[in-house]
Amino acid sequence: MLSDLWLDTELDQRWLAGIADVLRRSGLSRAQLEAVLLYEVAPVVWLNHWNFTGVWGGFDSQWLLAGCRRNQQRGRWHRYKCRLLRWPMTYGCQSEWQQILGYLAEPPAGSTT
Repeated sequence: MLSDLWLDTELDQRWLAGIADVLRRSGLSRAQLEAVLLYEVAPVVWLNHWNFTGVWGGFDSQWLLAGCRRNQQRGRWHRYKCRLLRWPMTYGCQSEWQQILGYLAEPPAGSTT
């Protein structure tokens, strides 16, 4: 779902709320979700935002999963490179990511709190 942020298509509020719902159900903290975004997903798909003919229908799930798993195994050097490249890797999806974080800050639908 996070990879959708790099698709060459506009994501509406319903789509972003759906991503937030999936992320909420994952049980990961905000810091963990941001780490997944920056260190696992972004390094695999970020060039799509820099390509004139970017993918818009969805990334191949096997390819994406393999890339994310590789990134999970990488060490400090990988994380350092990701921090250096944070802006070019995430510039095109920062607004959507902030909206998702806003949805995550709200109580879940159907919650009595």
